[in-house]
Amino acid sequence: MATSKKKIFTLCLSTTVVTTAYANSSDSIHGHIGGLTNQINRDIGDVPGNRYNGDFNFTYFNYKTGDLEQKFNFSALVNDQNLTMFSLQEAYVAKDGLFRPWDSAEKVGDRMSFGRKILPWSGVDSLWGLGKFNNRKNFDFFDPGQEGLVGIEYENRSSNGFFWKAFGSPVYVPEMNPSLDINKSKKTITSRNPWANPPAASTQISDGGPFVPVNYIVDYPELAEVVFRYSIGATVGWENKFWVVDAFVMRKPENQVSTKVNVKLNTPPEGTFVNAYINPEFYYHDLYGGNLKYRNADVEMYVSGIAVRPNTYPDGNQEATDYTDIKTKKVREDYVGGGVSKINDVYGMGFNYVARLSPFDRDRDSLAQDPRWNQALNGFLMRNFTQQFRLSADVKYDMLTTDRLVMLRANYNVSKEFLTTLGVNLIGTPDSGKSFWSPYTNNDSLFAGLRYIY
Repeated sequence: MATSKKKIFTLCLSTTVVTTAYANSSDSIHGHIGGLTNQINRDIGDVPGNRYNGDFNFTYFNYKTGDLEQKFNFSALVNDQNLTMFSLQEAYVAKDGLFRPWDSAEKVGDRMSFGRKILPWSGVDSLWGLGKFNNRKNFDFFDPGQEGLVGIEYENRSSNGFFWKAFGSPVYVPEMNPSLDINKSKKTITSRNPWANPPAASTQISDGGPFVPVNYIVDYPELAEVVFRYSIGATVGWENKFWVVDAFVMRKPENQVSTKVNVKLNTPPEGTFVNAYINPEFYYHDLYGGNLKYRNADVEMYVSGIAVRPNTYPDGNQEATDYTDIKTKKVREDYVGGGVSKINDVYGMGFNYVARLSPFDRDRDSLAQDPRWNQALNGFLMRNFTQQFRLSADVKYDMLTTDRLVMLRANYNVSKEFLTTLGVNLIGTPDSGKSFWSPYTNNDSLFAGLRYIY
């Protein structure tokens, strides 16, 4: 095991020992440390970075009536390429003034939180991992997860069911995963993450000609240019025991950094190669949307929509895309989704649907990023057979591109502290190779894992 892996493992283990001792007298600390291998069958998942990993999670939550609410949720993962990924999903404190009057089941009052917090404002964005609103954890794309936004959120609720929330922030934290390795001296951009899609290392200047190297010269921005970017938004709605309806608007930087690319062809006597000049761009976009939800005991139904409007629409650079595979054109995006689920302590099942309403033509929009989902169905099923044994299945299918994601999993608690997992993750993509999921078609896995739960 490499030195950096040992350091990460030692840090995680030490933290686990200390926090576990504290957790014996407090229910507010939990997490896990463990490992997973995808090498049960060497013909499946044999992709660098996807063969095995070790992961760690630490969650602290503390709330008592009249006190500050505090939450801290941190995760780390180390893969077989010695790449360490970090994710701070939430880290905030909140002053909760909400209370339940004697004649109402709904909370009234106000609440203010400060720090990094997941804002549950868009159901379709979070369920389908679109990454337009909250950041994504992105350790892998099967389960992208969510990371919160950094700022201040204020919430006010009235006794008649009306509520409103406001969010503001002077700082910006982009998504960190999956990361790229930029080597300034070698002028290369690579990745040790199987879910990253680095630009082309070489290219053909003419059809049928030899491949020549591409040198990447990255213009690093000043830290202040990245961090000091504002976000502001609000949501209003109404709810009672069974129904919730709300609408939101948000102006914020995009979660993923875009790039401006210019290329220059070099020929003898210097040599034949391509110089690609990369300038990170931090575009803003406006988000609009709403949700309608019905809930009754363990049954929930919802309809949710989101509209994404980039503040600028760069047309992209066809020559740069041909040489580097970097797509820079932006288009508007509109999604609507809905679903129904029933989840309790014994079993869970549900069905979801999402459709992209905004047009996207692969032949005409070759400079724009392929949508993650276009017209997709999702079904999931979970069954707890005993307190120790659980089976689950999750399937997603895009009817437009024929992309398929299949996740099957069996969990068995050997004891209160140890959890074993056996499962399979499969990706299916169209024969044309033209879809968001096509670059990751070899990231299938037949896996087994062991975690220590505290």
